[in-house]
Amino acid sequence: MKVAKSRGGVDLKLLEGERDILLQLIDDFREFVMSEDISDPAVARLFPDAYEGNEESAEFRKYSEPALREKKDRDSAYIRSCLEVSGVISIKEIEVDSWLRGINDLRLTLGTRLEVTGDEFGGEIPEDDPRSFLYSLYGWLGWLQGSLLEVEF
Repeated sequence: MKVAKSRGGVDLKLLEGERDILLQLIDDFREFVMSEDISDPAVARLFPDAYEGNEESAEFRKYSEPALREKKDRDSAYIRSCLEVSGVISIKEIEVDSWLRGINDLRLTLGTRLEVTGDEFGGEIPEDDPRSFLYSLYGWLGWLQGSLLEVEF
């Protein structure tokens, strides 16, 4: 993967395998983000309670969550549309934030599934651990997100 500033935005060059994995993650996320199962820890992490009381939180969620879900779906749909183009992905400067939000949502979801908390991630995961690929993926998403953040406009 290579991230470079371009005229009017960012050029992102992914390896074919990276593109395929990111497409699958986005597709899974788009299906998942529309789930209203608040008992799912990853859904709860993406749509946290705004208040301590259940009644207040439910009322706040009723009015704010549909727009937030729509924004997450729109960001991930934009990322998907960029990934469908072969070759170098050109991200307009105005759309970099959509990528950053979308990648962050993927990391939050994966981190919740892996039960990553705070600075817990960062150690070596044994290769025979069945989650080693997911931890590598979590780290790769962080690297992608960091690379996009480092581009200065």
